[in-house]
Amino acid sequence: MSYLNSKISYYDDEFRNEIPEKLLDFLRMLDGLTVIDIKGRDQQRCRVVTTLIHGNEPSGIIACHLWLKGMITPATNLRILLCNPEAAKTKPVLTNRYVAHSDDLNRFFSADKSDESAVAERARQIVSLIHEVKPESIVDLHNTSGTSPAFSVSVTEQPKQVKLAALFADKMIFTQLYVGAIMEQTFNAPIVTIECGGANDRASHQVATNGLNQYFMKEQLFDEIIPSVKILRHPIRIELKGDTSVGFSNHQLPTTDITLRSDIEELNQGATPRDEFIGWCDKDKPLQLKAIDDHGVDQIEKLFISRNGCLFTQRDMQLFMVTTVPEIATKDCLFYTTIC
Repeated sequence: MSYLNSKISYYDDEFRNEIPEKLLDFLRMLDGLTVIDIKGRDQQRCRVVTTLIHGNEPSGIIACHLWLKGMITPATNLRILLCNPEAAKTKPVLTNRYVAHSDDLNRFFSADKSDESAVAERARQIVSLIHEVKPESIVDLHNTSGTSPAFSVSVTEQPKQVKLAALFADKMIFTQLYVGAIMEQTFNAPIVTIECGGANDRASHQVATNGLNQYFMKEQLFDEIIPSVKILRHPIRIELKGDTSVGFSNHQLPTTDITLRSDIEELNQGATPRDEFIGWCDKDKPLQLKAIDDHGVDQIEKLFISRNGCLFTQRDMQLFMVTTVPEIATKDCLFYTTIC
C-alpha cells in the first residue's frame, strides 16, 4: 500500500485556535494533503501558497506556522497547501525529500492522466485545489538542496512573476527546462517558485517568513512599481550519465566515478570563474556528465574539461542548486548553471 493516500484534510479560520506553539507538534497534526483556507479583508480575491512538496524543505511550513499563529487577517482570502506531510513526518523528521521507495512529487505535476500512481494522483489533487479557488497568484516555497542565497524560479519572464519574486529575493532564474514541477503548470495566474536558501540556515526561514508576510498582507501585489531583480536566463542542468556514481571529499575517492570537492556548495554564493577546480574524474574515460540546455542539447564540452583527471570549468558561470547530498545528486541532478 502506498504511503500517500487520497484523503484531503480541510481546515478553516477556526483551526488557527488549535495550532500548537511548537512546529513539530503542528506537523504531527497533519494527516496527508492539508488545505488551510483563511478569509481575508477582500473575499473576492484569493492567493495560494504551496509548500512541503519536499519533506526536507522546512522554511515554508515554518513561515506558515508562525503566520497562522499570529491571528492576523490577510489582505485577501488565502489557500495554504501543505503538500507532502507524510515525507516530512518520516523519521528523521524534516530530512526526507520523499519517502523511501517512492518518487519526487515535484516531478509529477505534468504526469499523464493514465498514470495511476499515488504520487501522480497527489499532484493532480494539488493542481485541482489551486484551480478551485481561481487565485490571483501562486507562490511555491522550497529550500535549496545545499547552502545558498535565496532566489526565485519562473518559466515566464513577465512583470507579475518578477513582482511576486521580489517579495522574497532579488535574484530570479528564468528557465525553459521542464521537469514536471508545479511552477510549469498553467493556472491562469502568475506562479513563482521561491528557493529560500539552505534548509538548515536560519536566514532561509527568515526569507520565507518576511516574504510570506508581504505576500499575505499587501493590498495590491501588482502595482506599477517595477522592482529591482537580477534575472539569470536559460539555466543548464548538470547530471550524471547512466549509472555513474558521485562522492564529495577533499581528495579523490576510490569508491566513486566522480569526486566533487567537499566545499562545492560554496559555489552557490556567487560567480564561478573559468578554470575553477571542482573535482576529480577518471582521466582515461570520457567525462561521465551531461549538461542539458533548454533545447535538449548537451553542452558539457563547452562548460567543463578534464585535465589529467581533474575537473575544471571552461567558462565564467553562475552555479546554483549545488548539493553535496549523494541521493539528490544521483537521482535528480548535481546542479544548474547559467553562463555569465
